[in-house]
Amino acid sequence: MAEHKHFRLRLFGLLWLAGMAGVMTLVLLPLPVLPEGAPPAAVVRLLVLVQPTVLVSVAVLIGVRLAQRLGLKAPGAEALAVGQSWRQAMVPQLLPGVVGGVISGALLTAITLLSRPLLPPAYGAAEPPPLLVRFLYGGITEEILLRWGLMTLLLWLGWRFGQQRQGKPQARWVVVAIAVSSLMFAAAHLPYAIALGLPLTPALVGYLLIQNALFAGVAGYLFWRYGLETAMIAHLIVHAVLALIG
Repeated sequence: MAEHKHFRLRLFGLLWLAGMAGVMTLVLLPLPVLPEGAPPAAVVRLLVLVQPTVLVSVAVLIGVRLAQRLGLKAPGAEALAVGQSWRQAMVPQLLPGVVGGVISGALLTAITLLSRPLLPPAYGAAEPPPLLVRFLYGGITEEILLRWGLMTLLLWLGWRFGQQRQGKPQARWVVVAIAVSSLMFAAAHLPYAIALGLPLTPALVGYLLIQNALFAGVAGYLFWRYGLETAMIAHLIVHAVLALIG
């Protein structure tokens, strides 16, 4: 029992540090014009980190407490937590992560090219987030928040109340968890568009929702089928592909 508790603490620490690495990159994002009398920019930047820090902490805790009983896992982090080879644990995740990332990147590229004539000019002119933010926050922190935290919680709710903790989670609850977490992941990108001052035209809203929800569905499947790091690998590759095409 004590050893299991120590495993959970180590796993929490590893995933929390990974998530916080992405959170810290948010200081690289440009601040909006601050009104007269606002706190200094350095204080505002620190305050920007408070909410994602709380969310990462809650998401990691949810996954550490609930994932194992649902058959969800983070093989690389779990291997590190018990002193085993994380490289060996990652081998089965590499191929599906790369394949999922390349296919998703190609699909999102096609959607971007087809949607470009319909999107407002301000979207094309907007400065994208720095690469470090996209890779560390997008590729790692978002997976901890949305897959390890939110998707795990949704699947646990279906398993707990829909089948009274009997057996493994049924496929229908997995589908619901992936679908709902994917829609929430996609919707979470709208506030950033608003912060950039972009006009939320129907075409832009549809583009952001469809593009992000499609990839989130792939990432959710990879997490359920192979593990958290597989979804992270796919997410990192998608950002690399989209960065290459500008």
